[in-house]
Amino acid sequence: MKTLIIIPAYNEELTIGSVVALAKKYGDVLVVDDGSKDRTSEIAQKAGAIVIRHEVNKGKGAALKTGFGYALANGYDVIVTIDADGQHNPDEIPLLLKPILEGEADLVIGSRYLNIPLIIAEGA
Repeated sequence: MKTLIIIPAYNEELTIGSVVALAKKYGDVLVVDDGSKDRTSEIAQKAGAIVIRHEVNKGKGAALKTGFGYALANGYDVIVTIDADGQHNPDEIPLLLKPILEGEADLVIGSRYLNIPLIIAEGA
């Protein structure tokens, strides 16, 4: 399955390079630079990401919407979103993808606060 990892970013030049470098092991990486005033776009692109840049800050929701639109327009089957600040460990992406790739789920939501798997019964 064709996977896109969307990373909305705003002024994240200190972390975006390492986040992209780790994430690109698991799929194509799209950084939506939401009007950053620093070198976020440049560093993300050098790290191997596709970059779409908003000229002005529109907020995380708008950045995600831009990313989802890109995914739909380019035939991606699976979308993963992670933060640009390094709070989400890209090496856990396979844990999110596994239930989808095995046909067990259509949507997986991860939490860095829970250490137990949460399974919601079909039809719940």
